[in-house]
Amino acid sequence: MARNSKVSKEIYTRHIRLFRLLNDAWIFTELLRPDLQERAKTLRASKSKAKRPYPVPKRGGTVLSKRRDEDIGLVFYAQHERGIFETNIVSLVSRAEAFLQDSIAIVASAYPQKLSVLADKGGIPLDLFLEHEDREDVIRRFVAMKCEGLMFGKPSEYLDKATKVLAIELDPETVKAFIEIKASRDIIIHNSGRINKLYVEKAGDLARGGEGEELVVDRSYFRQVIVTLKTLSGQVQSKTEEKYK
Repeated sequence: MARNSKVSKEIYTRHIRLFRLLNDAWIFTELLRPDLQERAKTLRASKSKAKRPYPVPKRGGTVLSKRRDEDIGLVFYAQHERGIFETNIVSLVSRAEAFLQDSIAIVASAYPQKLSVLADKGGIPLDLFLEHEDREDVIRRFVAMKCEGLMFGKPSEYLDKATKVLAIELDPETVKAFIEIKASRDIIIHNSGRINKLYVEKAGDLARGGEGEELVVDRSYFRQVIVTLKTLSGQVQSKTEEKYK
């Protein structure tokens, strides 16, 4: 396979973008949490029973939602303890997946012979040829379509396809850690942070609790997420640079 420095440069650019985003998320969280804690403490200590009006959006405008200081204090407390980590984890996992998707697309577009890995048993649909006259446009659209579909599958499956397309190997422990993070993300979104059987199956020996327990999402785990995503991105970048530069 011929070297292609453009491939390694484009992946490097996206890696740096993700790397900075991960660092920014950590810095922002570290700076914001003390303020959340202080606001929570002050509001929860309020003796006022009055319900203050807070504008909230509705279709066509806003409406007032009334809350006591103590109620709002609990909102700040929940964000300090868990919410800010959950929100970041959901967002950052999506951004890491987008990085993987972009990397696959970059390599597959540069080396069309790799389309067979993405195409499975089927080829390029006829309608793509009919919609696009230029061969490169057809390839670009097909790659984008297959990459989008990949992300709906199991992490183990799309990571396997990613490594085949990129022609690299990822550290097995990093892959396992990422799969657990993705499983945690799914629990946060779909099961209100409560561990279910599916999470235990997905996470395997890295499962952080048993079925029915609340999944721990704290500063220590958030740090682990940041480190794992940076490691995964760094491995993809360094190995593709070695392969294609």
